[in-house]
Amino acid sequence: MPTNQAYRATAGATLIRLCDIEPPFRSLTCPLDFHGLGRERLIRILKGIVADDEIEPVAVLILPPLPEISKPPFKYRVLDGWHRFYASVAAGFKYLPVSARGCWQ
Repeated sequence: MPTNQAYRATAGATLIRLCDIEPPFRSLTCPLDFHGLGRERLIRILKGIVADDEIEPVAVLILPPLPEISKPPFKYRVLDGWHRFYASVAAGFKYLPVSARGCWQ
């Protein structure tokens, strides 16, 4: 059971609910070893969470409220941070530290 709502992130991160983020997917042709994830990288992040290391926030895109682009209930899309997203889910966190930007930026 997690003792915090999210992993400890570097300064400037904003916490958003994981349930508001579209679950990222990888291409099946991606040459990573564990369901599209690098096993060693995922384990390194999980160890960092357990050790309460400071970890970079996940870069997310704020989705415009257009049904052609975003499907409810998601408000954000991961741009960079698939391993941190899934490590947070595996750790049982409710929130994810992010740095968010809109489509217009």
